[in-house]
Amino acid sequence: MACSSTRTSGSRSHSIAASNDTIRYRLLLRDNPVDPGEAFRCYGGCQSATSPKGYVECLMECPGFDITPNEYCSNTEVPPVAACLTVRRIPMTKEPDPGLVVLAVVGSFLLVVGAASLCGSSRSQCGYGYYPY
Repeated sequence: MACSSTRTSGSRSHSIAASNDTIRYRLLLRDNPVDPGEAFRCYGGCQSATSPKGYVECLMECPGFDITPNEYCSNTEVPPVAACLTVRRIPMTKEPDPGLVVLAVVGSFLLVVGAASLCGSSRSQCGYGYYPY
């Protein structure tokens, strides 16, 4: 599964070396270098996305969104600090594990994210939407 993996040293967390098949998709919220207020509003707007792929595409339009190859999300990069997903590239040779969500197909590879990671970033993408009564 595409889960976060960190090592803690004192009060700081460091990512364990990621493989060439990982990509960190991250929207910093609290410490957004472009506009923290707009990043929060954009993140909130993305909660209404109707699919995991739509959710990620929406986040990609938010100010300060970054994509970092060969990196994992840390266990502290969760709302309200950040919306962060560790995406893995896996060969398209077999059916992906049930706990994985396919975001895209690139050549002969699937870009997948663990459902647990997706739920940590957006409860609405896991069926826990916030609906008015």
